[in-house]
Amino acid sequence: MSSEKLWTPSPKPTDYGFENGLQVAEIDSGLRQGKTIQLATQEDMRRLAEESYNSNHMNKTVEQLRDPRYIRVFSGLGRVGLEVAIFGNENANKIQAVLYGWGGNFRHPNAIREAAVLACENPDAAIMVMNMPGVGNSGMLPESVRKEIRKTGSYGSLGEYVGPVIDHVAKDFDEVSVGGHSLGGRVATSSVAHMESKVNELRLFDPVGSRKMGIVALGWNFIGKEGMELIRYGKKSLSPSAKELGLKFLQREDPKVIEEVGKLLGESSVEFAPPKQGWRQQFLTDPFALSNDGLLEDLLKAAPNVRNNIIIFVPEGSHLTNMRDMARIVGIVNGEPKSTSAEVGLYGILNNHTHNVMNDPTVLAIVYGADTKDLALSA
Repeated sequence: MSSEKLWTPSPKPTDYGFENGLQVAEIDSGLRQGKTIQLATQEDMRRLAEESYNSNHMNKTVEQLRDPRYIRVFSGLGRVGLEVAIFGNENANKIQAVLYGWGGNFRHPNAIREAAVLACENPDAAIMVMNMPGVGNSGMLPESVRKEIRKTGSYGSLGEYVGPVIDHVAKDFDEVSVGGHSLGGRVATSSVAHMESKVNELRLFDPVGSRKMGIVALGWNFIGKEGMELIRYGKKSLSPSAKELGLKFLQREDPKVIEEVGKLLGESSVEFAPPKQGWRQQFLTDPFALSNDGLLEDLLKAAPNVRNNIIIFVPEGSHLTNMRDMARIVGIVNGEPKSTSAEVGLYGILNNHTHNVMNDPTVLAIVYGADTKDLALSA
């Protein structure tokens, strides 16, 4: 880490077409910037897109997503069923949980497009994705949980459901890592805090909620500013769109098998019922929570349950997070007294990229698949 160069946002226009590829640099708590690390060139990204969308690979990915698991968690907060899909190398000894941003749904054509690239870039791992409460077959959260999330800005009460589900799936694997992007970064963090087993690594991609901005500012930054960025990235994308790939929304079916976790002896089961108006739950819960600065609290609780590394990627031009705030949070978690043996590393995604850089599937896959050795971290 260089002690001479301080990080400053790039004065150059955003590199929507990835002419400079995907570049990151480590940023310490004093906002000092380390050397630039080239995770991928533009040609690497183009090649990954081409390899990911061959018909055999795509067909396999689609078939894996068609066969999700339904896992119901019993908690003192109430019962919630969550829908989980596993794809990629299902015979691997390690599994990577990837938690979606707001509204993510593994049946959506864009999610299928992402899944194909994630599996291609990470051939030695099984990959697990999950529909959050109110999405697909995943049940609604109890009102008490929604109220707690809105009030505190912490996703700890949602983590009490998601963490045990990851534990349940991961028992068939020797190694588990957890990651999430945007809202998924918050859910991933809270979930790790409620897992019985330690995870090898927690990897977060621009987790929202690192600063208090108010619900109006959050809405403007997310819908207005980042909405325009999403259009610009789409026009310059190195990957074909879901429409160009001929992808369609996968049909939802009621689960054939219900797995149950945390059920007490004599506790009654309930019949499956698909969620109704899940979108209302999302609109009335997440904007209030994410406009608060709840990330630090959740990260401090999760850190002791991580064996090796906590890696956070923040696009330097993100309209939803701020590098200075994130550096402060990393400094607190890495400070004394240490709350964890794991080291927290903050990496800025350079060339003025914004939050919606994660909607390019090659970027998403490369960020989740980046080798810790390339980032100068212990494995």
